[in-house]
Amino acid sequence: MLADGSSLRWFAGHRSNFQGDSMMSGVLSALSSAISPDAVIVLTDGAVYDRDGTLLKVARKVAVSERLPLAVAYRGNLDFGEDVSQRIIAAAERSGFDQMLAEIAAALPWLPSSPMLEILIAGVSEAAGPMHRMFQNRPAKYGCAPSTLMDPGPMHWGFGTDGRTINLEAIGVPPPSGDHTIQAWLSRYGVRVFEYFRNLPVPIDPFDPTTDRQHLIGGILDMTVVQRGSVATTMLHRWPDKVGEKINPSRQLSHVA
Repeated sequence: MLADGSSLRWFAGHRSNFQGDSMMSGVLSALSSAISPDAVIVLTDGAVYDRDGTLLKVARKVAVSERLPLAVAYRGNLDFGEDVSQRIIAAAERSGFDQMLAEIAAALPWLPSSPMLEILIAGVSEAAGPMHRMFQNRPAKYGCAPSTLMDPGPMHWGFGTDGRTINLEAIGVPPPSGDHTIQAWLSRYGVRVFEYFRNLPVPIDPFDPTTDRQHLIGGILDMTVVQRGSVATTMLHRWPDKVGEKINPSRQLSHVA
């Protein structure tokens, strides 16, 4: 039974809202019970751009709770992502992490199909410990069931691509091993992973061969660590992208923070 029946209507009334042009891209989360059984690591970029791919601003795209070990990362429409992330955090602070997940699962039938949204929740379950869950609202043809709360497995990749087959070998990084925690592995190779996707010209409509292609990852790269009793975000990298211009991966890289 839901602690708050109104949660079933989380998304009701929002179908015509959040239709602005502020978009964003780039979410990577990682969870490994073998290498890091006590933490979830989330990496997010900071590019906020319009429909033409022009950078509007650089912003942190992960929200954290001040009361719980909980982080919510989002990509798609900026305003919609910020609104939903705050609703998720408020529900967890009110009812607990596990109850919040139950409320979301019940509310997802009301999730609007637009504007685009992908949510990644990283937290500590009262019953099962550190975990992450995700949902999104694009049609199933994009490769993921819409409006469904899912366990993405040990590592979730939330990137736009140009259709090529991608694996760690193609990116040029070794897989995680017992020699490093997942946090250490992402601290070392996270920038390289995001650089790879930053350089891909992503088709805005992957089902239209004439669609525009844009570079959509940039601004900053943040790493958020969620573990029992704490959540913290640090910046790993800053790119030399300029507000008012399109992202240009060929610009000289900035320093790693």
